[in-house]
Amino acid sequence: MIIVFSGMLLSSCNQFRQDNKAIDLTKDLSDENTNSKDEKNENKEQQSFVADLPIKIDSSSNYIVFQINVLPDEERKAKTEYSTRTAYNNNYLRNLIFQDIQTEEINILTTDKIEILSYQQLYKAKDNAENVILYQVVDTFSEDDEVLNLTSLYLSFDNGKGFKKITLNNHHLSSWEYFPELKKVFYKTIEDSDGNNKHNNLDKQHIYSVSIENFEARELLNAEFERLN
Repeated sequence: MIIVFSGMLLSSCNQFRQDNKAIDLTKDLSDENTNSKDEKNENKEQQSFVADLPIKIDSSSNYIVFQINVLPDEERKAKTEYSTRTAYNNNYLRNLIFQDIQTEEINILTTDKIEILSYQQLYKAKDNAENVILYQVVDTFSEDDEVLNLTSLYLSFDNGKGFKKITLNNHHLSSWEYFPELKKVFYKTIEDSDGNNKHNNLDKQHIYSVSIENFEARELLNAEFERLN
């Protein structure tokens, strides 16, 4: 059995949707009597996390995964029921917590602020999983609505350890494909070359490959493009 989480903001290769019942671990997020600035700071400090019931990404895995999110603010909370992941803010995840089935050891994927748009285990063949998980993540944020949120490629081992950003800063992941015979993920990015946080004709496209054995990436076809010019 293959399970893939996919956010509403992103479509990617061979993804499937699954809504899981969530455990409500919430407390009040804000004080209505505080001013808006203090309320914003208080909400940031008192974020309430919610966890889905655990899943196994692959039926043969030795790990279960708790999917973690932050509840919306107090106003949205009053209007929303938290019975499924569809109630989550924009339908992305804030973190994952992995637990070893045999030892019950717990591992948090990251302590950094991220939004996980999708994640899935890579496969050698049908029902034959690699020990690597691929993530599509937003890891830079701006309060400016016109600024693009760039999607980054991350990899980790199937126990959640070794979580590593693969794409470069100012690069937006546009597509990827895994080739099990090479044990490499090939991916394409768009570089925000002029640093204006908008896609335009000044931006450059790049193609890379990354090994799932050591998580090392390298750019492809530079010399070949120079010969074509």
